[in-house]
Amino acid sequence: MQVLLVDDNPLMQQVISRFLVSQGYTVTVAETGEAALNAVRREGCRLFVIDMRLPDQDGPDLLVALRQEPGLSGCPAIAVSGLGEEDRERTVVAGFDTFMAKPIDLDELLSTVRRFVDDGIVRSVGI
Repeated sequence: MQVLLVDDNPLMQQVISRFLVSQGYTVTVAETGEAALNAVRREGCRLFVIDMRLPDQDGPDLLVALRQEPGLSGCPAIAVSGLGEEDRERTVVAGFDTFMAKPIDLDELLSTVRRFVDDGIVRSVGI
């Protein structure tokens, strides 16, 4: 199962990707929106985990662009933000399926990933 993690913080990249890989998921990491788009075009995706603030664009704009890619219009998306509740409303309006505040609780992340992927909620396969 392919997860796309988009975050420009190297520590967050490492913690989240290593944790998800240890749980049996395949993770592609991108630091920017442009890198994320290139990654899904090469590898496909079944779940997005996107930071709300990226160097080249914000998370909601990236989600719109990612969901315009063939086969990804219904791909579930988790928004993450270091600003906490300030960003929650923006994520709902932008179409994210759920929101998680940093620092991320890894057990909650795993539960959320499983809910979207393993329980059959994945609506699209981009591979």
